[in-house]
Amino acid sequence: MLNIVGDGPLRSEIEAEVSALDLHDVVHFHGSLAHSDALALLDKAAIFILPSITSKSGDMEGIPVSLMEAMARSVPVISTRHSGIPELVEDGISGLLTPERDVPALAAAVERLIDQQQLRAEYGHAGRRKVVAQFNRRSLGMRLSDLYRALMPQAT
Repeated sequence: MLNIVGDGPLRSEIEAEVSALDLHDVVHFHGSLAHSDALALLDKAAIFILPSITSKSGDMEGIPVSLMEAMARSVPVISTRHSGIPELVEDGISGLLTPERDVPALAAAVERLIDQQQLRAEYGHAGRRKVVAQFNRRSLGMRLSDLYRALMPQAT
């Protein structure tokens, strides 16, 4: 089962493709969900896929919280080399990264994780370790505090 969460400008196009391929029994569109409902889906997920792209206007997201949440739940992730994502997901260590807009590479990454249960488990555990160690409140707070200290003029 493929669960698609969220809405966007391509939703109707994707729904049309699902209809054309008669995939209604394996693809489910959830639209926007309450946070608790999205987390409940994550808890059942075998793989989390977030193929972020740079918009035509140049807008980018930083490090998506949804990726952190999936990794914190030991769900293996596939994403793109986009903005701050490689800071969170180490390709081949805590997940897989593909180039933006490279559909064949994304499909190959999905097939690789579907076919390799042990690799899914390894990436899931490595992802959780990464988030717990580097993206928790305490470590992020300390990094921010250190940054502020470095920017403040030294008292004489």
